[in-house]
Amino acid sequence: MHKARPDQVEKRGPVGENPPPGVILNYYFKSAPKDEVKLEILDANGKLVRTLSSKEKKEFEQPPEWPDQVKEVTTIPANAGMNRYAWNLRWEPPTKIPGAFYSGTGPQGPIALPGKYTVKLTVGGQSRTQPLELINDPRVKNVKPEDLQSQFELAMQVRNANEDLHRAVNQVRTMRGELKAMHTRFDDDSKMKSLLEQADALDKKMAPVEETLIQVNMKGSEANLAFPNMLNEQLDSLSAAVQSGDAPPTKQQVEVFKLLRGQLDQQLTAWKQLVSTDIPAFNQAVKAANIPALYLPGTGE
Repeated sequence: MHKARPDQVEKRGPVGENPPPGVILNYYFKSAPKDEVKLEILDANGKLVRTLSSKEKKEFEQPPEWPDQVKEVTTIPANAGMNRYAWNLRWEPPTKIPGAFYSGTGPQGPIALPGKYTVKLTVGGQSRTQPLELINDPRVKNVKPEDLQSQFELAMQVRNANEDLHRAVNQVRTMRGELKAMHTRFDDDSKMKSLLEQADALDKKMAPVEETLIQVNMKGSEANLAFPNMLNEQLDSLSAAVQSGDAPPTKQQVEVFKLLRGQLDQQLTAWKQLVSTDIPAFNQAVKAANIPALYLPGTGE
């Protein structure tokens, strides 16, 4: 009986295998490296476009939308002999939200512009570089370089907005998780009743920020059929629309981004207010109770 290889995915029909998308990068090791292998893509100005590693990252993966969905491979091979990796031409994606579901593959980095790049391979403190040039699809006619540049710039703005949003959601969930843990620890302690009430009041201030940034009822990749999309899904949908073809962004897309970015900034301002004022005030009460204060990595609080 024929058995499918582990790298093959289930197919809905008798279809062939497409070649991997993007730039095919080949590299050779005489023996399998013991250290981490890092692959970096840099643009003509030396700006880091993408970093990839042979060290596998354990990340949440949402269920695929369809059986033969092709997922991006982000762990590069590092075996003895020839190795091959296909870079999909995209810049670094935004920070992920553990457990977040999207109707598609989720936020990605913008597609790289045509131009000169450098590929840098590093292992054991030694690096090798090779030039790389991306050219526009010759089948695409009547598209000016400035059109692609304006498309890329808007796509990068959307990507940066998603980065800000995802980081904020992760921070909010960290804080709310710590508040919930306090209930687990002190629900049976009558002396902590007042402190837990303050914790609940703080949690209620955090909840609207999280619920505006992300659909908290999104427990599956098709849950948006039952619940409205929030800012994270709206920005992801806009990103897909902006990069749906080789063309400059439309006036409507620019206006939609301004609207969504404004809504995001309102929630980020509200969150920063909580971080700078409400959380330190609550921590004073926690300190008086002689228990560990809430701590949010990266904020100094």
